Amino acid sequence: MIQISNISKSFSNTKALNNLSLNIKEGSVFGLLGVNGAGKTTLLSILNGLVDIDSGDIKIFGYDLKKQKKDIKKISSIIPQHLAFYEKLTVKENLDFFADIQNAKKEDYEKALQVNSLEKLLNQKASSLSGGQKRRLNIAIGLLNNPKIIYFDEPTVGLDPKSRNEILDSIKNYKKLGITVIYTSHYMTEIEKICDEVAIIDHGELLIQDTLFNLLSNKISDIITIEIVYQEIVDSLGLSVKNSSFIETKEGELFNTINLLKKNNISIKQIKYASTNLEKYFLDITGSSDA
Repeated sequence: MIQISNISKSFSNTKALNNLSLNIKEGSVFGLLGVNGAGKTTLLSILNGLVDIDSGDIKIFGYDLKKQKKDIKKISSIIPQHLAFYEKLTVKENLDFFADIQNAKKEDYEKALQVNSLEKLLNQKASSLSGGQKRRLNIAIGLLNNPKIIYFDEPTVGLDPKSRNEILDSIKNYKKLGITVIYTSHYMTEIEKICDEVAIIDHGELLIQDTLFNLLSNKISDIITIEIVYQEIVDSLGLSVKNSSFIETKEGELFNTINLLKKNNISIKQIKYASTNLEKYFLDITGSSDA
């Protein structure tokens, strides 16, 4: 659906994207991760026709981004971090205004309302809404043109956990509507909750693209903790001693570690298998937690 082939982009001799290629499936929720300055925002700007590429090709639903930018904009919507509506107007007045600008159909208007649970808030002034409700209004405005693709750039920044979950639940519903979502966030748990597939980029280059299931099943990152009856001899065995009672090892080393402990008469209390999470994987592959 979205084919990004060997694109590069530089700003003042600084390479923002370097020969980057991605394929994003139609109807999926796609997570885009990277440290600050990795190229995420540049890529979103390019896909939305705000910035031109230096080289490479991009096709979205068969449209060539270089030649058919207007056609692509008609089927796309970007939900920015900042709130793009009028605080002094009611929810209904805001939606009516933006629907009129976009020539929105009645069914698309109703769908934007329902998906974002705004029906009971229509007569409230936007300024009186909670932070989560304002975000939902922001998203509803982005849905009025019935987009096939929605780009979310850190949509839950500054929200409380309850409001964040409400936004994420709404976004999960977009998949049922056949909408393709490209989502960037600093919160790894958000990506884990809603995304089907993830790409991690660094210094403008793709490090990995895979399904979330495959990334979280990556055994290289899985740590196994062995709780022991501590004895001083452990320090001399070359094992990774977390504290006085725990040793950390990896799955492929578990058998040898257990045998080594047994040979030295060190009792094992229990073995805990820790599941891989996306933050752990991100740290392993980039060496940074600043997504």
